[in-house]
Amino acid sequence: MIYKKCYPILLQLTEINLHKKFMELKLTGTLLSYIEVIAGSLVIFLFSALFTGTTRLYAIKKSILDIPNERSSHAIPTPRGGGIAIVLTFTFVLFGLKWANYIQTNLYLALIGGGITIATTGYCDDIYSVSAKWRILLHSLAAAWALYWMGSFSFLTLASPHILLDIVNYTLTAIGIVWYINFYNFMDGIDGLAGSEGMFVAMGSSIALWWTGAPYLALVMSLLAASIAGFTIWNWPPAKIFLGDVGSGYLGYIFAVLGLYTANNNILPITFWWVMLAIFICDATFTLLYRMYQGKKWYSAHREHAYQHLISFGANHKRVTTSILIINCCVLLPIAFTLLQWPAASKLCLNILIICLFLTWIKIKSLAVPSRNF
Repeated sequence: MIYKKCYPILLQLTEINLHKKFMELKLTGTLLSYIEVIAGSLVIFLFSALFTGTTRLYAIKKSILDIPNERSSHAIPTPRGGGIAIVLTFTFVLFGLKWANYIQTNLYLALIGGGITIATTGYCDDIYSVSAKWRILLHSLAAAWALYWMGSFSFLTLASPHILLDIVNYTLTAIGIVWYINFYNFMDGIDGLAGSEGMFVAMGSSIALWWTGAPYLALVMSLLAASIAGFTIWNWPPAKIFLGDVGSGYLGYIFAVLGLYTANNNILPITFWWVMLAIFICDATFTLLYRMYQGKKWYSAHREHAYQHLISFGANHKRVTTSILIINCCVLLPIAFTLLQWPAASKLCLNILIICLFLTWIKIKSLAVPSRNF
């Protein structure tokens, strides 16, 4: 009886129907597609790890080293520029996704064009040192490139379109992208921090994208997480190689573009990304504003961020990095998913989160730091 009932259905599963079903399975994220994502992520992870190791040997041979100074949180010369492994691995990923038609052209071009610009600028800065004005100029050009392909985020809205409103929104969005590039760079100051943060944001957003029905973008984020993980195993305390500006600025740009894309296409709200990156955004922003308030050269290098203050206070790199990762997973991730479920609570949650992080920042900055001798 069961065979007779199933037989007509089996007859309908022609080659075309099988192909349609297969595509439906991929789009809905079944076990088959999960296996593909896991296998692909493993390959990318291994490739990134291998390339990071190769980059480390090259940096040692060419003396591309980060020499400790009064602003450093490390005590021994360490190879830098390891972020080039993330850049090249994820660029390879983007080429493959575009070839398979798994990523839209405008997103692809925004990520590739601006990403390579930021990475090249950062790598030159790692080796030769690029002046602040040239860095800002190139960061602004990359932001303009992203805006050309993606459009601006609507910070302000009116009932009817207005040219001045468009100018304001484009300007604010460009500033936001440039700030993403730089705050991620500022927060790359201790072992494992920038890498673990990147893995957290990439994997958390990947889960959110699967949940909201955007499997191809989830695949992009999963492979990005794998690219970062391959580097992070080398950067975990004690670090054998540093990310460098080539990697930190690149990751900031990538997260800015992906956040803009998902927000403009009503896939994930921009508040989701703000919450996921809240510790980085708040520590960098509060510190910048405080330095400006003190009349210091806010654009010059320093070691006054809260996470650096903890290191100066006596905490080790692994403890600080692990603590931030735990807060990310146990506090920020649930808040971010809560905002997806109840978007009306976004403003309240964001305000409470900012206040809590600000009070924490003040508390950390108030800790008395013992004198430090080199």
